[in-house]
Amino acid sequence: MPSFCFLTIGCQMNVSDSEFYSNILLESGFVEVPEEEADIVFINTCAVREGSVHKLDSKLGELYKRKRQTGLPKIGVVGCVPAIDLKSFKKRHKQVDFVLGTYHDRESMQGALEEALGFELKHGVSPRASSVSVFVPITTGCDSFCTYCIVPYTRGRLVSRGVEEILSEARSYIESGAREIVLLGQNVNAYGLDRGEKDAFVDLVQKVSELPGVLRVRFITSHPKDMNEEILLKLREIKNLAWFFHLPIQAGSDEVLSRMNRRYTVEDYKKLVANVRKIFPGAGVTTDVIVGFPGETEEQFEQTMALFRELRFEQAYMAMYSQRPKTPAANFSDQVDREELHRRVSAIVEQQKRIAEQVGADYVGRVLSVLVENVEDEYSFGLSETGRLVKIKGQHEKGTIVKVKISKPGMRSLEGEPVQ
Repeated sequence: MPSFCFLTIGCQMNVSDSEFYSNILLESGFVEVPEEEADIVFINTCAVREGSVHKLDSKLGELYKRKRQTGLPKIGVVGCVPAIDLKSFKKRHKQVDFVLGTYHDRESMQGALEEALGFELKHGVSPRASSVSVFVPITTGCDSFCTYCIVPYTRGRLVSRGVEEILSEARSYIESGAREIVLLGQNVNAYGLDRGEKDAFVDLVQKVSELPGVLRVRFITSHPKDMNEEILLKLREIKNLAWFFHLPIQAGSDEVLSRMNRRYTVEDYKKLVANVRKIFPGAGVTTDVIVGFPGETEEQFEQTMALFRELRFEQAYMAMYSQRPKTPAANFSDQVDREELHRRVSAIVEQQKRIAEQVGADYVGRVLSVLVENVEDEYSFGLSETGRLVKIKGQHEKGTIVKVKISKPGMRSLEGEPVQ
């Protein structure tokens, strides 16, 4: 059977999709090898930002050159970039052998892969965990239609997977060694809203948390408009829930948030973060922000900077605004020039580095529960319940939780020693 390699650009959803496709290929007799040895190279793509599309173009250029010289590899492009316009993508990239878009269910994903390859693959394949922590998508698509975001146009409207399908997938991962289940969605806490089920998200998290063998449950990413105190109080009852909340603010100005169609105000967001920290004392709170959204003034940008100083996020994913096809904001007349975009993102990145260092220092002396994922030499590594990477002195068994007293702070990671 042919050999293959999956290269993944973008979010955790893409990582999960790549693992799904790879598992089917492996169970059907394909061999997974490094990129330079592969008969088929698949690239799973991201369209959220222009930079991700440039990464795809650069990689395709490399592969085209090899293909002209040796006849291999065959090339497959998967995911959000071709999903913008499949017909147009195929026309522009004639050297790509297989093109797959995005799909709302696993059966459709497998069917598309079979059609692309031209033969039937093994069905009924149970997913296998490649690490202690695994991603399980619970929704696809999004109904929020933020004016800058291409996701509803590449992954479609919100569709929630069935509870039993999700639980079955989680069980398979646990049976093959996973100990943390990370529930995924573009707007994860909108789970069930497409079916009119108000409490479906919390109910699902509870069910997953009760599966035998699960040590921890996390979820990402939450839209602030769909997270509230009532949900947080219910989540607080789940004993093995990670105290980690990724809540994208996107802007610190009400005017900009309105133009983004985010449907909350800065005060709404501040109240949400305050509730998280009240109900889950010491929780990790992270965020996303877009600087230079069309029409963003210097004053509005400074409001975002001030909000970061006030809320002191553990981490933040900070990006310049990127015009994306089909989105309303791409046609807004007041685009911010490229030089100013770079200045603003540099300013907020530098500020957040200082904040992250201060927050890291606050961890010294705290005892965290760390789920061990890797062991190297005389140290073990894993994530705490607050989402922090922790380096632990000594070798500890993968898939176990170790109590660690933090002794050394860091901007992105911490270091400590095990305690009884």
